[in-house]
Amino acid sequence: MTGTTWDTIFGGNPDQVFKGQFGFVLVRDYDPTKPLTSWSPFDTTSGNWSSTLLTTDGFTAIGYTDESGLEFTPTLQTADTKAWQSRQKLFTDITEDSESAMFTAIQRTPIVEALETNLPLAAMGTIGQAGYQYTKPKVTVPIARQFVFGSIFSSPYGVSGWARIYSRALMIKPDKMAHNAKTEANSKLVIESYPDSASGFAVRTLRDGPGWRALGGTTATPGTPTATAGAPGSGNATLTFTAPTSNNGPFTYNVFVDAGVVPIATSSVTVGGTTANPILTVSGQTTGSHTYKVQAVGANLSGSVQTPASNSVTLS
Repeated sequence: MTGTTWDTIFGGNPDQVFKGQFGFVLVRDYDPTKPLTSWSPFDTTSGNWSSTLLTTDGFTAIGYTDESGLEFTPTLQTADTKAWQSRQKLFTDITEDSESAMFTAIQRTPIVEALETNLPLAAMGTIGQAGYQYTKPKVTVPIARQFVFGSIFSSPYGVSGWARIYSRALMIKPDKMAHNAKTEANSKLVIESYPDSASGFAVRTLRDGPGWRALGGTTATPGTPTATAGAPGSGNATLTFTAPTSNNGPFTYNVFVDAGVVPIATSSVTVGGTTANPILTVSGQTTGSHTYKVQAVGANLSGSVQTPASNSVTLS
């Protein structure tokens, strides 16, 4: 029996190493009328950071943090069920599954001071305001916030972004603050995540960016479609073909009729069949003879070359 070499089994890929070279922390006070259910900090077209983060979305950047960047601490605790008749555990149950984030802000701003003191962001004054002041409450009430933690890696394939969202979070541990000639007056804060019934989650992680999408590779061309005319008067045509062999699925498909350069509207294309052998039903076609081409689009939005034209079918 023939063996194999270690590097075949190992399967390492240096392109998939990620380093948080730069990053940021964004925050806004919690508002259940603004859930983050399907929200993303990334622009869906380019994969870069959304231009509305600090405007329409209402987040505020806390500014510079120290060189330690971001640190996320998961807490997973379990309880075991044992029996007199067995020396092995019968069952293990998870009793706690939580996560906190820690960062050290080195800019002394009203936003940072609001986080330290558990005050609403809107209650704070502005930088440079005459007579600026804030007062620690006699009775501290936790202020729920929403956080976006962002990290950026500039790889040979382009900029890759990593984001973690806390849909409802509390500042649970402010650290000491020192004023001296050697060190800036920093603010080390621990933020803990909690479930948010409005958004439907506690912690969500997203990745995007040109560098991330490039890791998916290019989309291979699907097999040449075989066209079949639908029932007379239906205006339908059915296309069968083999899916691309590239690994950046799941795929969506664009269909082009005859020599057209604009794909048929997706509302007129129904996808069926299997992942390996899709079947597309194209509706709303004009009578006469037509050929069809198919383009596959990968999960990383990489579009394939169009297939050769299908056989000609006559729709009546």
